[in-house]
Amino acid sequence: MFNDNVQTQVIGTLHIKDKETGETLVKKRNAIHPGNMAYVIASSLAGSSTSVNQLGASPSINWMAFGNGGSSSTTTLSYRSPRISEVYDELPMTTSFSSLYSKTYQQQTINTVYFPGQDMGDGETIPNRTSKINFRVEVDHSAYEAIQRETNPNISTPLTDSSTDKLSVDAFTFDEIGLVSGVSEDGRLVEDKSLLVTHVTFHPVLLSANRTIVIDYTITIQVS
Repeated sequence: MFNDNVQTQVIGTLHIKDKETGETLVKKRNAIHPGNMAYVIASSLAGSSTSVNQLGASPSINWMAFGNGGSSSTTTLSYRSPRISEVYDELPMTTSFSSLYSKTYQQQTINTVYFPGQDMGDGETIPNRTSKINFRVEVDHSAYEAIQRETNPNISTPLTDSSTDKLSVDAFTFDEIGLVSGVSEDGRLVEDKSLLVTHVTFHPVLLSANRTIVIDYTITIQVS
């Protein structure tokens, strides 16, 4: 008997760690943008472009965007709600509500797909009816600094977490990340042709010069 009532679940998890020490800096679930994600998946399966990039190729998730507007602190630290929607508003991330609060940087991801039944090591095997995509970024300090210098030519990477240079610390601190179905031109993200598909906010993390950060953003797709 054929099953004509297939249910699909998409789950996102974020793991940020220090490359040298292995210390976990952030580990939590993230929010999926249902409207954008459903449309991007359908467009990709059909080999069709999206409405915000009508003359382009079919979409893929290929960028990770960083921002520093995901939390606020007075006497206590509080997180702002992820900016996601059930609705596809047909707007790119430059004009849509579905964007980071304050984007500061973006980097292309290295993507690995794991199929059902695949041995991932460490005793983990992908279950049947499940696939995972790992979107990995090792944050490039020099590229991050170059983008910050576009708005402040005097900015530089803070040397350590105890740096007293408040401007630099603020510029290199991030507390929100999103995966982007992005269009690339000359190695840069073209935001007015791209869609945010996930968003997660967390406690502030400083990208200091003595720390290299590895980010594993995993999307699990389950079909039942």
